[in-house]
Amino acid sequence: MYRLRPDYCYACQKSGEVQVVFTVNNRNNVACLKMDRIIFGWRLRTAYAFLVDGLAIESGPAHFKKQMREFLAANTLRQAVFSHSHEDHAGNVDLFNQLGITPLVHECALANLTLPPPVPLYRRIVWGNPASGKCRTVGSTIETDRHTFQVIQSPGHATDHICLYEENEGWLFTGDLYVGEKIIYLYDQEDIAALKKTLHMLSNLHFSVIFCSHRGPLQKGPDAFRRKLAYIEDLEEKAQDLQKLGLTPRKITYRLLGKEDYMYLISGGEFSKTAFINALLSQKK
Repeated sequence: MYRLRPDYCYACQKSGEVQVVFTVNNRNNVACLKMDRIIFGWRLRTAYAFLVDGLAIESGPAHFKKQMREFLAANTLRQAVFSHSHEDHAGNVDLFNQLGITPLVHECALANLTLPPPVPLYRRIVWGNPASGKCRTVGSTIETDRHTFQVIQSPGHATDHICLYEENEGWLFTGDLYVGEKIIYLYDQEDIAALKKTLHMLSNLHFSVIFCSHRGPLQKGPDAFRRKLAYIEDLEEKAQDLQKLGLTPRKITYRLLGKEDYMYLISGGEFSKTAFINALLSQKK
């Protein structure tokens, strides 16, 4: 087991009204590292990393480097893997390199982690500036002393996205592919067609627990991906039916998802309801 007790919580007041909260819970011998940043009482988006049998899955964002270093120093770390190169998942690659670990990633993630692209201001506020570091290409499986994880190519959210599947335990580590069953925004790097194929593929696996990098461990199973896919396909059909009636994408968006809100404004359009509808309208039946 892990040297930090279950439900261990490390919290520090950074400056003014900015607080960092780092909580560790054990689930099925998987240490679930929950990372929250609170600004003026407003909790920003939660990120999770995991440690199982010496394997770290995700690194967490740069804002949590100190807490990750403390946790990893107190526990056995033999290898690491990142689901993709976004800064909330791979923001501390330098820390792993300092600990003698070269993380495993999709081959398309290597360039972004060697020389991270510029990050918009709102993402720097939420996650911090991602570090650069050395990684290597992941194979088809990852072996630990007790587990074999199948590496599943899973594009949609990002081209360099992978999932980890431990069939004997019924675990699926999903990065950003679950998050929730009903989405209303499209991130500008997402590919709806690829996402639908990935959701269909994951829904045919046999697992009981989703380890989501933003929601943590969830007793959901493959039905969660079937429901998410059904939601997207239903929304797609409704959008295309409204287009046949002569409605513009903007009016279809308002009818189905409501007007653009704070996420569109804060992200400078990186997260957009209208972009989601436009992507659905471009799909062929």
